[in-house]
Amino acid sequence: TNTYYIPNVRATGLSCRTNIAPNTAFRGFGGPQGMFVIESAIHKAARVIGVRPAQIQKNNLLKEDDEFPFGQKTFNCNASKCYGGLDERYSIEKIFRETDEFNSKNKLVKKGAAVIPICFGISFTTSFLNQASALVHIYTDGSVNISTAAVEMGQGVNAKLKRIAARTLNVDESRIKVESTNTSRVSNTSPTAASKGTDLNGFAVIDACNVLIERLKKIAAEELNVADISNIFIEDEKIYLGTESTSLTFTDLVRKAYIKRISLTAQAHHSTPDIHFDTKTNKGHPFAYHVYGSAVVQVTLDCVRGIYEFDSVKVVHDFGETFHPVIDLGQAEGGIVQGIGWMTCEELIWNSEGKLLTDALSTYKIPDIHARPKEMKIHFLENSPNDFGPLRSKAIGEPPFMYGLGAYFALVYAMEAFNHKIDLNYSAPLTPEKVLLTLYNISKI
Repeated sequence: TNTYYIPNVRATGLSCRTNIAPNTAFRGFGGPQGMFVIESAIHKAARVIGVRPAQIQKNNLLKEDDEFPFGQKTFNCNASKCYGGLDERYSIEKIFRETDEFNSKNKLVKKGAAVIPICFGISFTTSFLNQASALVHIYTDGSVNISTAAVEMGQGVNAKLKRIAARTLNVDESRIKVESTNTSRVSNTSPTAASKGTDLNGFAVIDACNVLIERLKKIAAEELNVADISNIFIEDEKIYLGTESTSLTFTDLVRKAYIKRISLTAQAHHSTPDIHFDTKTNKGHPFAYHVYGSAVVQVTLDCVRGIYEFDSVKVVHDFGETFHPVIDLGQAEGGIVQGIGWMTCEELIWNSEGKLLTDALSTYKIPDIHARPKEMKIHFLENSPNDFGPLRSKAIGEPPFMYGLGAYFALVYAMEAFNHKIDLNYSAPLTPEKVLLTLYNISKI
């Protein structure tokens, strides 16, 4: 049900035997497909009763303590804050009004716009996978080495883990090296998936670093002749006693610890607390928290050729308290472009024998730099700390992908402006070929 409170839901699932089954997971692991269903239902309802889909979306946004169909209740729900922030910045009604005005003056080129609010739960729904370990070494020169279960595949998880360790130890990031994943150092690893790579491994890094800090503080207490270590702090690699700076540095403490034969290695294990799910009743508390956001997508459609360009994607997204805005922004932008590609060009085609015909980059079209919207404005929702994420952050892997759904419905808006009698079957992706055939009632989407 995406980001909507819908207390009465009847869903019927049909299990089918097929020779055209997909062979791998895609960003979101079923979430985007379910959200496409509910957004299609909203669009169809809006079409029947004669209102904008955005009106139904806004009226049914989740509120605090609303219950999801699987039994979990919302906590720190930011659905309305994101939608309201988007509306305040860009005036959603004004965008629709300007779109309609353009369409009234142009016959063969039409514009479309769509709002897409999102909500995405963060955790593996297979509860036992929500665990990770970290191994942290501090060397006598003050350098730090980290090993975790997280696999760096370009998403920036190592950069985030590096920053988490630097902030926890209160040292410069240049001291820290994150090793590639190796099960001889960190065993029984969970997949780097479900947007949990930073959360699980980040918390494990924090726990391991805190063990080392505790040991170093005891050394500092001995050197400073104080009994209570609670008044000793490490900030910017300097050692403080209360608010007073001492002559000790981080490297000094490390060397003294080594001389006193204190271990400078720590291992920690983290498991997400308070999550559970009963697969027999389909009820429980499967997610640590939820990520929210809202976007408005605008498109221009050439109704003679069926081709289109995305003019803009404007977003207010719930990042929690971001501690690495560059990585988070990059993940949001990449997820949006990938989502647009999923909804517009990544089409799987089989022949009558079930042979996949789109099995190469020459036939399976993935989004490239030209698929990027002309304008992407991504705003970080303010004042949205998350106590269930490392350094009060929120996961960023999968949620932005869902904004790509807005591309589909913005295109439909433009198509309806050209031909209000188009036959909708809510089939994705909406390729230029499908658009052209549907515009002239040769096919339906």
